[in-house]
Amino acid sequence: MFALQELIHLVTKYKRKEVKVLGYNPDANDRYEVFYNLLAEGKLLTDDEAARHFFGDGKDGSHTEYRNMRNSFFKRLVNTFFFIDVKKAEFNDAQAALHTCYRNMAAVKMLEAKGARHSSHEVAEKTIEQAIKYELTEVILELARNLLGYYAYKEQDEKKRIYYERLVDENYEVLGVTIQAEKMYLDLIAPYVKSKASKPWVSEKAAAYLAILEPLVQKHHAHRLHLYYHVIANLQRASVHDYAGTAEVCKRAIRYFEARFATPKSVPGMFAHTLVVSLTMLHKYEEAEEWAKYAENLAEAGTHNWFKGLEQQIVLQFHKQDYQAAYAVYAKASAHKHFGHLATIEQQTWKLHEAYIQLLITAGKIKPTEAERKKSGFRPTKFLNEVPDFSKDKRGMNIPVLMVHGIFLLYLKRYDDAYDRFLALDKYADRNLKEGDDAFRSFCFIKALLQIQKADFKRKDSEEKSADWIRRMSTQPVMLADAPHEVENIPYDHLWAMAMEALEREVGVKLGN
Repeated sequence: MFALQELIHLVTKYKRKEVKVLGYNPDANDRYEVFYNLLAEGKLLTDDEAARHFFGDGKDGSHTEYRNMRNSFFKRLVNTFFFIDVKKAEFNDAQAALHTCYRNMAAVKMLEAKGARHSSHEVAEKTIEQAIKYELTEVILELARNLLGYYAYKEQDEKKRIYYERLVDENYEVLGVTIQAEKMYLDLIAPYVKSKASKPWVSEKAAAYLAILEPLVQKHHAHRLHLYYHVIANLQRASVHDYAGTAEVCKRAIRYFEARFATPKSVPGMFAHTLVVSLTMLHKYEEAEEWAKYAENLAEAGTHNWFKGLEQQIVLQFHKQDYQAAYAVYAKASAHKHFGHLATIEQQTWKLHEAYIQLLITAGKIKPTEAERKKSGFRPTKFLNEVPDFSKDKRGMNIPVLMVHGIFLLYLKRYDDAYDRFLALDKYADRNLKEGDDAFRSFCFIKALLQIQKADFKRKDSEEKSADWIRRMSTQPVMLADAPHEVENIPYDHLWAMAMEALEREVGVKLGN
């Protein structure tokens, strides 16, 4: 009863006139509820749009009244987050437990700060066993510290004090090694954020980290520690383009986490994404499609993992040469209301996918409906400005950006512009690529494209002049960048065939400039 009395006292003392929980009354005329519904329906995409909607034309996101409203709205959204329904189908037990335990941990800390020791103790005791069950190290550590203090001087109990002291010691150690593993992972992945160029040195560094982590994962079985361990193991194989090895690491990780009670659905799905790519590069398309479906079933539509899974699916269909299926994947992703909310780099990745889709439409390999054709606002020249980070990536994503643009120009019969694009690629190749490294396929393909101008844009002569470069290119397998496949979305062999077809065909689709 002491705990209930404390809570009643605190709520009565600090209560608001009413609890504001957004999204539970969609018909309300309250300005914050209206704002919520407009955002949820995707009708407002920027602060400028929102400012004009609420405060009139000529206003933008810096308008003082709008900024005040937005800040207040944000606070209400944060409050509302604590009331989300974790019993919905998209939450498995581990995900629901994570939300509940972290929320309760926050309550314990705040109640303790207000001097409500009975209440904080009751919440802590009811939460800690669930935190242990789902291996939530930070939560266990914080709650065990609270309970250790309680049984040390509030209600002395030697047996419980010793138990919680042991939990504090164990989880303090586990948290330390988990943070160590996290720092290792971030050290390995940081160079890949804006450059997809291959980094084979990552494999050696990852192997050294794995040697350090091996005895730690044998000793501790915390979920997050093992997650970092398996992700680093995956990087160790993927960074040297070992597709078979990467696939085996991913399957092993999926088996491990599926068997663990504490695993959120997103974790095996994450490894399934990389598995799909590896199987694609091994030409095991049917198995790749099975794992792609497995991953999609684990992700809620519109989330980061869902879009990432669709990225793997579209590349799978590109390599399989089922271009109509690739188009369906792109349409599915771009139609989602959260498509425009993706991070900048992810938006540029999808913009590149769109460029390939439009090239395939131009080549007659995808048949959109007339309505779909009219809806497309793609412009080849505008495309270059829509992928600024990729355009600056001199050993990675600038390569497909310039290639797809150059082949587009061949279809548009803008031969001089196409040559300028291929010449720019050739300069990049001479400066940044070389024979024998993992970008050799790109090097050969760029040299082959350059022969088109030397052959006066005639197909037969182009094929003859480029034959040696195409032959040398074919001696090397498709190489993975860090987020594999991204440089060679469509295999160069297939792009070369389209470039040759472009030399003999008229422009079938008007795309503008």
